[in-house]
Amino acid sequence: MSTHCYIGATRPENPHLVHARFVLFDGHPAVVLPTLAAIWAGHADHDISALITAILAEDWEYLDPDITATTLSPFAGQRPVPGVGMTLASEVDPPEPVTVFPLCHARHFDAEWIYLIESGTGTIAVHTSDGTRVATYPLVGWLHPALTGRAERPCGSRPAVGALR
Repeated sequence: MSTHCYIGATRPENPHLVHARFVLFDGHPAVVLPTLAAIWAGHADHDISALITAILAEDWEYLDPDITATTLSPFAGQRPVPGVGMTLASEVDPPEPVTVFPLCHARHFDAEWIYLIESGTGTIAVHTSDGTRVATYPLVGWLHPALTGRAERPCGSRPAVGALR
């Protein structure tokens, strides 16, 4: 059984309205947080706006920073996005529009977790399926030491308050 999630962001002018994409597999915080950090460091070159743009471009079968252009999907029509993941939509159909919803209505979606990329702080806010915020993590704290460029240092192995590790 998979753990579904939504990953997205809010806009400063309306911080309670989420713009997100569905991810079908591996939506648990122990998988999503290091995966988003690796996509941010690799594909997005430590640019939060580029990370948000990449995630909001598609609904995802799964996210994987090791995806290459030659990665094959067992499902016809799905396509790899190098450095990000495998799309959920087929190559012949245009992607679905971004899902937009008030965070207080999160319980109406088929997702166990909601992750909000906070552009101003470089953090990920982790919410449960009902929209309750349980923790906030800096992206750099989830990077493998080999990926921590630009004089950034991992925060160590100490989990944040309310950690889900």
